[in-house]
Amino acid sequence: MTDVKLTIDDVKVIGKEGMMILDAAELAGVDIPTLCHIRGLHPIGGCRICVVEMEGSSRLVGSCHTPIAEGMVVKTRSPKVLQTRKTLVELMLAGHTGPCVSDTRIGQCELNSIASGLEVGPPRFQARRARTYPVENVSPYLTRDMTKCILCGRCVIACAEIAKKDVFGTGYRGFRSKIVVDCDIVIDKEVCKNCGICAEYCPTSALTIPGVAVQKKAVRAERLTARSAPEPSRHDRLLSMLEKAQGEFGYVPEKFIAETAASLNMTISDVYGVASFYSFLSLQPRGRNIIRVCGNVPCHMKGAHTVVESLRKELSIAPGETTPDGRFSLELTNCIGACDEAPAMLVNDDIHGGLTPEKLSSVLKDYA
Repeated sequence: MTDVKLTIDDVKVIGKEGMMILDAAELAGVDIPTLCHIRGLHPIGGCRICVVEMEGSSRLVGSCHTPIAEGMVVKTRSPKVLQTRKTLVELMLAGHTGPCVSDTRIGQCELNSIASGLEVGPPRFQARRARTYPVENVSPYLTRDMTKCILCGRCVIACAEIAKKDVFGTGYRGFRSKIVVDCDIVIDKEVCKNCGICAEYCPTSALTIPGVAVQKKAVRAERLTARSAPEPSRHDRLLSMLEKAQGEFGYVPEKFIAETAASLNMTISDVYGVASFYSFLSLQPRGRNIIRVCGNVPCHMKGAHTVVESLRKELSIAPGETTPDGRFSLELTNCIGACDEAPAMLVNDDIHGGLTPEKLSSVLKDYA
């Protein structure tokens, strides 16, 4: 491998081609905090705690997944970097609603450790809705408390690449994002017997082994066998198959998810994660006509809320509901590609723009 010379915090470093900034920093004796990263496995790049400032770049970059380059100059503790890290940790703490103060495992919580190291006080931000879930203690091998989950994704990659069991996946989007098992069921898997890898790598106490005080331990290189990333073509086929199911059944049934996972040699969690992410796919039966109202800024500024209220009165349903006769389902979506016609809505595949309450009534009659 070719040598690559760079500077990290005024220290001259010689790394190898293909090495990431995080690894080069370790060679220089520079500590960069990480949360989602597991040494030797594919970088997730999700938590952004490891961001650094790179000379010549207008934005901060994740050091765990950014390759080094000849002549690169990196700052790991500049005011901009430190402030960004503190803000990220504050945001995580605001959404991390577990009872940390009373948790006897607080000393093993990596989020708490990083917050202390950055001198982060009580978060300035408050989540609109607390993400609370019942504790899953059905399994004799693993207890899961999703209220303490910070969505770092370490359990997903550790289970896949170390344990080789693919129990977890990531589902939904935005505030509803969640680590899921199969089609978002309570974890109770026989493959979890005598494992505990996910609990070992969970940075909080969201995953624990019943009756066992799991000691977080350093990753040993000899057990880190990276798994090849899924081929893009397979995921392209997956989306096409999900869209076909949506068109045929009006939604994506759980049975179809399981059959599709088997046919593509993917996990049920992976397929469910994709199906739950895209707003144009549904996991529940819907009406014969799907009404989607755009809630993006252009539509909102031009009165999208009046369209929603008119639909409420006209159909007697709220967003997320279906009329009793199964004729219409109403949904809010991020964008339908009709900003120039705002306020707009999509009925099945038809765009209707420049909406007014009067025009809306006329449009609905066409789908009767």
